[in-house]
Amino acid sequence: MKKLIKNIFEKLGFDIVRIDNVYGRNPYADMVRIIKDDQPMIFDVGANVGQTIMLLRQYFPKSVINSFEPNLSTFEILKQNVAKMHEVRIWNYGLGSVHGQTTFFENSHSDMSSFLKLDKMGWGDEKKSIAEITTIDQFCAEQKINTIDLLKIDTQGFELEILKGAETIILNNRVGLIYLEVIFSKMYKNLPSLGDLYNFLTKRGYKLVSIYKIHYQDNLASWSDLLFVHESYIK
Repeated sequence: MKKLIKNIFEKLGFDIVRIDNVYGRNPYADMVRIIKDDQPMIFDVGANVGQTIMLLRQYFPKSVINSFEPNLSTFEILKQNVAKMHEVRIWNYGLGSVHGQTTFFENSHSDMSSFLKLDKMGWGDEKKSIAEITTIDQFCAEQKINTIDLLKIDTQGFELEILKGAETIILNNRVGLIYLEVIFSKMYKNLPSLGDLYNFLTKRGYKLVSIYKIHYQDNLASWSDLLFVHESYIK
């Protein structure tokens, strides 16, 4: 039956392929094709309640995951959700370009919380709090981590600051894949542009693998996820 359906579609000019077999459809399948280590070191920055961890464990069941979530109430839910997961290490602070404390805007929609203040295209009610932050470089030095196979960043507009805080490990060619959210609309104040993020990464040896599903507001592109790979990682 499957072969018959495939033949019918081919006669109509269409080709049926599994989504996981085509680049640019499923970011996690693309990661699997690129990452060679069966026990990769993964950083999940902006963990929320663990949604990405669940997906990562499906595709990388032996991975070691360091997961960061600065919002205390959200962190408590995250802790419960991953309590029985082996090699998942969770940290109740944020990452940025400096070490210390900074203002954090807790949102009534926890996945909208950010170190940036909402702008006119954002939503939810926010309140100020103070959160601890550190840098990837400092964290890796303290934890004796030499290589990050996958750095995932979903921090509602704070992505560039986190990349700046990973300058040393990035320049030493120790971060293989970077998967991050890019916001195009005025969702938060002082957002980095797509150009800012793209230039930062490409000047440091990264190549764009793909742009994934684009989300829209008022019929204009609002946000999407991009996957980059370092040129040294694919040689």
